[in-house]
Amino acid sequence: MGRALAEALGVTGRGRNLLEGNGLVVTWCVGHLVEALNPEGYDPAWKPWRWDRLPIFPEAFRYAPIAQTRDQFEVVARLLNREDITEVVNATDAGREGELIFDLVYRLAGCAKPVLRFWTSSLTPEAVREAYGAMKPGEAYAGLRDAARSRQEADWLVGINATRAQTLRMRRAGPEEGVWSVGRVQTPTLALLVRRELDIRNFKPQPFWTLRARFAHPDGVYEGRWFKEHEGQTQERFATEEEARALAARLAGRPGKIRSATGRTEKKKPELLYDLTTLQKEANKRFGLTAEGTLALAQALYEKQLISYPRTSSRHLTEADAQKAPHWIKALAQGQLAELQPFLDELRKRWPVKLDKRFVNDKEVEDHAALVPTEKPARGLEGDELRIYDLIARRFLAAYFQDRVEAKTTIITEVEGETFKTNGTVVKEEGWSAVDPPHRRKKAEKAADPAEAEEDADEEAEGSLPAVKKGEAVDVASLHPKEGKTTPPKRMSEGDLLAAMQGAGRELDDEALRGAMRDCGLGTPATRANMIETLIKRAYVERKRNVLLPTEKGIRLIQGLPTEALRSAELTGSWEARLERMRRGEEPRKAFMADIRGFVSGIVAELQDAPAPQLHGGPCPTCGQPMRILPSTRRGEFVHRCMPCGHVETGKPAPT
Repeated sequence: MGRALAEALGVTGRGRNLLEGNGLVVTWCVGHLVEALNPEGYDPAWKPWRWDRLPIFPEAFRYAPIAQTRDQFEVVARLLNREDITEVVNATDAGREGELIFDLVYRLAGCAKPVLRFWTSSLTPEAVREAYGAMKPGEAYAGLRDAARSRQEADWLVGINATRAQTLRMRRAGPEEGVWSVGRVQTPTLALLVRRELDIRNFKPQPFWTLRARFAHPDGVYEGRWFKEHEGQTQERFATEEEARALAARLAGRPGKIRSATGRTEKKKPELLYDLTTLQKEANKRFGLTAEGTLALAQALYEKQLISYPRTSSRHLTEADAQKAPHWIKALAQGQLAELQPFLDELRKRWPVKLDKRFVNDKEVEDHAALVPTEKPARGLEGDELRIYDLIARRFLAAYFQDRVEAKTTIITEVEGETFKTNGTVVKEEGWSAVDPPHRRKKAEKAADPAEAEEDADEEAEGSLPAVKKGEAVDVASLHPKEGKTTPPKRMSEGDLLAAMQGAGRELDDEALRGAMRDCGLGTPATRANMIETLIKRAYVERKRNVLLPTEKGIRLIQGLPTEALRSAELTGSWEARLERMRRGEEPRKAFMADIRGFVSGIVAELQDAPAPQLHGGPCPTCGQPMRILPSTRRGEFVHRCMPCGHVETGKPAPT
């Protein structure tokens, strides 16, 4: 990214850690170069994990260079303090986290030189030069900087104190308990998976039966499913097989007639453009890519100047972006995606083309606009990089095409007063969906879920139906009862969890908190992928194929955590509402941090007073006392220990 900026600004020098020329010096961070000190970095007395050392509240936060990238920090620090350098341009990512990265380095280096803020969503030479000519003083972003620092410090205070307090609480149950990490985002995210898993485990399937009929009409054969309207409710199932078979026997051989045949036309507009989370969900669904993998691929495409900034939460463009869109179309025409050429040829016939106002809304764009291709043609891409670029290009190009038009037909067939419903769908015009076809899962994947298999039977019956008219007679060719079972919720794929994190907070009662989380949810587009990997690394979650499963340790944490605020999205909602006010200059940073310290003190006190949850197994074979069940270091296994006599059994399965 540094080299892209340097090239656009005429800096022709070469170097491993910096580029210099044309009166400018360009250098870079490698993600964060600075990290907050651990508690023992402030006071050795804070190193032991003890109740009488909590809560931990540093008077002022301290930072140090990250060991792995210390060399680059020293390069940047020397440049910031070089005598002949008079101004500093902050060109980190245009957002809260980018502001934090710069601020920590700038302050730790002891720099006090004036700062200008460079802000762009694209690394193409034209975009870089335009942003460079429109820089603002760094103080124009003071609210963003305060919000970034407050978020980081508040997360440190909650994470350090809650993790130590919860770990000390769990150690009351035995020395093998290990570390129980707790965090503002990770714990509510884990709770989403745990709640789903417990719903599945506690689910008791109930059998039911449906009745399907096959009807013969002079123009063709079609199927229908029995239903009944009763007091405003639609009944489609029988509680017993006897009921379904009794009705089938009563209707067998009886004449039928068309009670109604209705048709309607449905128009489906093009999908909104991708933000990072919707891109990650789609890539997971289509290609099985992890959220972290998709982010890495998108970042690589951004650094090749082929797509706009990937860590975006917006699905819209600004008016200024929309003016550049024709250049992006021309780049697609010059790129390697030959499959798009027929659609580009069609746009050429209608040139000049303009984006519909659904996709252009300055109010819906904060730090960055939606993900789109840039004016640089894509060449030489392959593998997953090509797949991700293709998704983004198709979604953007589809926005210029007409609605998808479907003809929907519903037939109600009556036999001896009983009714059967048949649905049919015919695509009249593919429109945008020819450019960006909706993903269809394989039947093998669908069949893994009985509930979906039941729904698919209806979908497979849909299609072109015979032309029937109200009052026409039909023959009942066959009647067949079909057994089914109610099914539990599905386990979450990575895409499902991303959607749940993005939508977290919708269930909150407080309207202001719901509003604060409308555009953020749990975590940010940039951090959700890392949060999933963190939960896996900490043995709270495991990935099995394309499904995320909470481990027994993860379930035990959520079930045993007495503090609801740490399990709920409400904490994030309240923070985000106040941080947004801080960004706008309406909330003092000092007041926010004082409230965070009060919250942390309450959390520590609540955890200290709460007893440690314990699991008890069967009697000890040596002394007969109840054995304690403790998680093993081997995932999915437990240690059964008798505390009175010391008898131990390892490698035992999870308790039921």
